Amino acid sequence: MKQFLLFTLLLILVHPATNAQDTRNPNTKFLTKRGYSFPDSAKANTLPPTVSQWPDTLYYNTMYKAPIMGSLTIPITFSSIEISNGDAIVSPNVSLGIGYTWFFGNFVFNEDDKMTVYPTFFFGVLCDAGIENNFSLNKLAGFFTGGFIGFGAFTLFGGYDIINRYPLIGLGGRVDFFTISQNFLHVFGKVSEVRKHKSIARPITGE
Repeated sequence: MKQFLLFTLLLILVHPATNAQDTRNPNTKFLTKRGYSFPDSAKANTLPPTVSQWPDTLYYNTMYKAPIMGSLTIPITFSSIEISNGDAIVSPNVSLGIGYTWFFGNFVFNEDDKMTVYPTFFFGVLCDAGIENNFSLNKLAGFFTGGFIGFGAFTLFGGYDIINRYPLIGLGGRVDFFTISQNFLHVFGKVSEVRKHKSIARPITGE
């Protein structure tokens, strides 16, 4: 089980490197992959405004919003409360795994060809493997699946430990993959400006 989790994490992290030969700037790659047609592109966006996810023209340094966004994440639990036979026991075991988070927030395309994301409230699903207090990987302290909610990097977890067969809740953090690379950021629903772009704002082109 632990070998599978380590292999999965390594595979996901290494995957963006397979596109290293693509010399386009990060914003162009991000938008192209998500179906945006640039105003200067030979391929015009033929979808009507009510169907197209993106505005006809996107601008740098302009705040945008979507109904919801998402990303793969690595949840890390620092402490948990195990509920067994009616008793609540505090466990100091550290656990980590893989999950997916959805969140609300806004984002900006910067002129340095990178995105800045301003997330607010997070929620998601996860599976976590507990590590023994001596950090031995020979035996897992637990393996639980469940969900989480949180603000910022701090998260409240809840789930069921499959190995030890009891429910638990815990506090911890996350490493969201979109903070490592914007290629991991998923945007769901129609994108719109939070406030109308400034007249001096430069449109994003497909260069």
